[in-house]
Amino acid sequence: MSPSTQTPENDPQVRRSASLRILVLVGAAAALLLAGVHLGTADRIERQAEQRAQRTLTQMLPSGSFDNRPIDDRFEARIAGLDGPSTIHVARLDGRPVALLADVTTPAGYSGPIRLLVAIDPAGEVLGVRVLEHRETPGLGDRIELRRSDWIEQFDGRSLGRPPLEEWQTDRRGGEFDTLSSATITSAAVTEAVRRVLVWFRDTGQEALREQPADATASRRASER
Repeated sequence: MSPSTQTPENDPQVRRSASLRILVLVGAAAALLLAGVHLGTADRIERQAEQRAQRTLTQMLPSGSFDNRPIDDRFEARIAGLDGPSTIHVARLDGRPVALLADVTTPAGYSGPIRLLVAIDPAGEVLGVRVLEHRETPGLGDRIELRRSDWIEQFDGRSLGRPPLEEWQTDRRGGEFDTLSSATITSAAVTEAVRRVLVWFRDTGQEALREQPADATASRRASER
């Protein structure tokens, strides 16, 4: 094609520039669409996660044993050895605390962090432990979930005195608690996380609880302890 017959429409540079502009516009539109979807669903996803936590709490506490909304009655705390800050929910009956629910994450899982709910009463006795999130091996480490096995229930009714603190380990490490077969690291991570919550409650949690007013409706950050 001679220069005299070349037009902007068939100029290669012009076509590449036009294609690039189209790609940029498509990319920007996709980014805006994704951002819009995220903004539109983020609150719903968060609410659903909180509702799951609330249901899990309800499962661990006797029916009628509390009359507030623990999902709203909460504060934050730093618990040594666990990712943080941790959210501490408070269950109350007639304004009186009847249980704490520690939403904690241990970084010590075999395949990554393990998120747990640890419910304890004001005397420091474990009411229940449930697994919220994990990436442990299916068929092995995932037996920490109640729907996979009853292993997690061995913590019910335990405290720092039952067994003594030095026995708050798995039996593979000379402690009191059973080890899941082929899931030694996972078992130890959960056991240690529960122990750390109990130690935190003994050392600072009871005081932190007394500082929390009844019917709290917003998250409050406790000073680092």
